[in-house]
Amino acid sequence: MEKSKKSKAPKKAKDSALTIKIAAMQLKQKEVSRVLQLKHEILIKSEVSYLEYIEMRSELERLNTLRETFTRRVEKLKQQAK
Repeated sequence: MEKSKKSKAPKKAKDSALTIKIAAMQLKQKEVSRVLQLKHEILIKSEVSYLEYIEMRSELERLNTLRETFTRRVEKLKQQAK
């Protein structure tokens, strides 16, 4: 195993930890996307009251932000893995 210059830990351990983090983030991102898609379909297909619409819209905005956050984190972790 090759050791990195800055630390005494083997590179393989760092790479596998990053791989695990990337996989976990992608799993979370997929779940958020799935929930987001379901909420969007519910909103489009059903007749909801204005109050329900406002609540769902704010939840959709929150989920979109969360999905974007996960996307950025995955990209950052992929950059670190290189």
